Amino acid sequence: MSIELEKINLISDKVNVLIGIKNHQDNEIERLNEELKTLKEERFTLADQNSNLEKEIELLKTTDRTSPDKSDNLDEVKISGMIKEIEECLALLKS
Repeated sequence: MSIELEKINLISDKVNVLIGIKNHQDNEIERLNEELKTLKEERFTLADQNSNLEKEIELLKTTDRTSPDKSDNLDEVKISGMIKEIEECLALLKS
């Protein structure tokens, strides 16, 4: 085998390796873009769920639960405490 043919084969092998690396990069970029798209969709879904929970909390706050029975007042205090805990959890989720 001549020296020129060996050089051509060596160059050809290196080109094939580079093509393989480029194809791998393209596949990895495509995979990462798909993963990013999925993560963005999940983020918007979670944000929507968070918004719905906040609306439900506001509705719970505005519900008129006045009653002359003393046990209802205790329940109202418990509910208010639970609402505050839920709001704190939501605030942690947002951060």
